[in-house]
Formats: sequence, C-alpha cells, structure tokens
Amino acid sequence: MHVPFEAYAEDCSFTGEVVLTGDRMSDFLASTAEFEVLNLSCRALDDGRVVEALFAPVLRDDLCLVLAGEPRGRDDMRIWTRQFAVVANVGPYVVRGYVHAPPTIDPLKLPERRTIVALTSGTVTYADAGTDVELQADTVLLNSARIERFESATTEELEREDVAPPESRARPFGIEPLPEPGG
Repeated sequence: MHVPFEAYAEDCSFTGEVVLTGDRMSDFLASTAEFEVLNLSCRALDDGRVVEALFAPVLRDDLCLVLAGEPRGRDDMRIWTRQFAVVANVGPYVVRGYVHAPPTIDPLKLPERRTIVALTSGTVTYADAGTDVELQADTVLLNSARIERFESATTEELEREDVAPPESRARPFGIEPLPEPGG
C-alpha cells in the first residue's frame, strides 16, 4: 500500500510516498535500514532549495523524525499504556508530545529500548531557510539513534491556547504550519 511520507533529516525535509509493508509506519521504519521513497521532494533547511526525484533510496539512520498518519495499526494488537508528556531534541528539531508506555516501563528509557519512539499530539519546531517553523502532527516518530535529549515535560508546556487540535487542521500528511502570530 502506498502511503504519504513526510520526514526530516539533519539538513533537509522529505515528502513523497513509500510502499508500506507493515501495519503501521513505526513498525515499517523499525524493521528496515533502507527503503525507497517515490515522488521524492527534498527541501534544504539552510536555504530552501528543492530537489525532486521519481524515486530514491533513504537510510533510516539519516532520518531524525517522520510524521505518521494512517494506517494506525491493528486495534487487536494494542496494549494498555499510560501517556507521559515529553520534550526531545532530535538533530535541529525540538519535539514535544506524549509518549505512551506500559505502566511497568520507565517512559524515559524508551529510546534505549526501541529503534523508533512514537509521540502523539506532537509539536515540531525548527528553522527552515532562516524562518522559525512550528508544525502540529497527530504522531511523530523519532529515530532513537538521533535523539540527543529526551525528558519529562509538564502538560502546560505542551498545551497552548493558540494551537488548535491537529485533527481540525488535517492535510494529506496530517500536519500544517501554524499561522503567524496576529495573522
């Protein structure tokens, strides 16, 4: 099944499509070191230049984070978890959101236990061609190998009155830049 793909590396962002071979994007990324992206568009973070290709191989280890959408995985495989507010630095990105962990696992140890760490109700902030960008996403998948900081955050640090819930602003990739203040 072809699914939209939106990812962020140290120096650029990617959009395109991948052929998903699992039930959800996090499982797909955790199970493969290299995969092909179709209809790839790369945007350099330093100056905004764009390079496009019909397809190109991408290494998981080159990615800092991926924004995930549908499919969300099989309902019958879900386990009960608690959610914890966290903030992470992954390359040039600051990511805030909720990590979900079983009650017997320290949620701050998940990057040591998993290749890919999923955050829900995520906010990603970074600089793109000299402009500060803030994105909202239902699910942000962090590459554990690239996480520099992963710590608890307060719920107040994650919730802001000027940010609408992600589902109210859905795009094909499930994210949309926030409007400029006062605009």
